Amino acid sequence: MSRCCITSIMALGLCILSATASSAQSENDFVSEYSSFEAAGLIDAPLEQTSMVELIDYTLEDQPVENCSSFESACNYCSSNCGSNWFFNGWLSQGYTGNGYHPDSNFNTPMTFNDRADEYQMNQLYASVGKKIDQDCGSWDLGGRIDLLYGSDYFFLQSNGLETNANGTQKWNGSGARNAGAAALYGLALPQAYAEAFIPVGSGLTAKIGHFYTIMGYESPMATENFFYSHSYSMQYAEPFTHTGALFSYSPTTCLTLHGGITTGWNRFDSQNGEVGFLFGFQWDNDISSFAYTMHYGSEEPTGDENRFAYSMVYTRELGSCFSYVFQHDFGTEQNLKATASFASTDAYWYSFNQYLYYHHTKDLDLGIRAEWFADEDNARVIGVPIAASYEGHNYYEVSLGANWRPCRFTTIRPEVRYDWSDITPAGGQGPFDDFKRKNQITYSFDVTITF
Repeated sequence: MSRCCITSIMALGLCILSATASSAQSENDFVSEYSSFEAAGLIDAPLEQTSMVELIDYTLEDQPVENCSSFESACNYCSSNCGSNWFFNGWLSQGYTGNGYHPDSNFNTPMTFNDRADEYQMNQLYASVGKKIDQDCGSWDLGGRIDLLYGSDYFFLQSNGLETNANGTQKWNGSGARNAGAAALYGLALPQAYAEAFIPVGSGLTAKIGHFYTIMGYESPMATENFFYSHSYSMQYAEPFTHTGALFSYSPTTCLTLHGGITTGWNRFDSQNGEVGFLFGFQWDNDISSFAYTMHYGSEEPTGDENRFAYSMVYTRELGSCFSYVFQHDFGTEQNLKATASFASTDAYWYSFNQYLYYHHTKDLDLGIRAEWFADEDNARVIGVPIAASYEGHNYYEVSLGANWRPCRFTTIRPEVRYDWSDITPAGGQGPFDDFKRKNQITYSFDVTITF
C-alpha cells in the first residue's frame, strides 16, 4: 500500500475519532493522537503545519459521496450570483503522429482526427462562449453556447446542411488533400450552437435546443475531454458526433439523470428526408461508479424508408485512490444497408467492446491503457462499402498506451503509442492499413494542449 494511501486512511481515522468524540474532548487529545501517527512516520507534515480543518478537507476530497437522495425542489437556495454565469474559454491542441510504415498518402487510415502520418497537425484552435444555466436558483434561467473550431479536426465534425451541402461539397471550407481532393486539410467548423433553459418543474428540467454534441459514448470530440490523443474505433465509427434538435434532461435523484429528445439524425444540421430521430438515455452516478445508457433511432438515408438504431453503454469505477476503470460497449444496425453475394439487400451490423485503465501517479502525471475490439460485421462503417463480394473479415483491434503530464496549470502533454491490427482483406488490397497494403499498423504520437 502506498504512503499516500496510508496517510489517507490515517487522516480518515482521525476525522472519525473527532466526529464521534464528545463535545468535551479537548484539542490536546487530538494533538496526542496526531503525534503518535507522526512518530510512526505515517504523516509527513508537522502538526503546526497541518490543522484539523485541513485534514477534514483532505479526507472529504478523497472519499466520494455514495448516498443517493431525492432532489428537493431547488427553491431553498439562491446565491447572489444567480444569472451571472457567462464564460469564455478555449484551447490550442496540436501534435505529431509518426507511422512505422510511412504510407505514401501520409494518412493513418482508418484512424481519424490525428490521421496525418509523419507530420505536424494543429488539430483544434477552439473557442467557446456562452452562459451556463443556474440550476440552484429555483427559478427560470436561460443560457446558451457557441463553439468555433479551426484546425484539421474540422473535417470530422462537419454537419450536412451546415458546413457542407446536401451532396457533401464544402460550403465555406476549401478543397485539398482530404476526401479525394474535395476538402482541405484545415478548415472551420461550428460544432455547437444552442440555447438552454432551466425550467423549475419538480427537481428541475433542463432543455437544450439547437446544435450540440451527442451524449452517446465515452470519448468526446473536444481535445480537453479525452485522455488519449487518438480516438477509439467506437467513437469514430459507431457513434454520431453531433445532433441538431432538442434534448431534455431531468434528475429525479442526486444519482439519476434521464434524457430524451428529437434530432435531425447523425451529424446533420437539417433533415435530408423530412424524418426525425429519437435520442434517449439515462445516467446513474454515485461518485464512485457510474453507468450510462444512450440510444438513437431514426432514418439516415435520403428516402427515409430505412432506419438506423445504435446504443452505447459506459460503466466507470474508481478503484481506490490511484486507479480508475472504464468499460464501454456499442452496438448498431441499419436496415437494408448491406448487399449480399447475390446483391440482395439485408441489414448491416456493427459492435464494439472497449476497456480503459488509468493510474493516477501524481497530481501532475497519469498513465493509461486502452484496449478495443471493433467488429464491422458488414463493412458498413470503417471502409464503408457494405458489399459482401468486396471484402473478407470484419474485425479491428487496437491497444494504446499513453500518459497525461501537466507541467503547469494550463498545459497538458499526451504521449501515446498505439498498435492496430485487423483480419480484413479488401478487394484489391492486403489490409486496411498503409494505403490498403497491410493488416497492422503502429503509430507513436504526442500532442500539447494549452488552455486559455
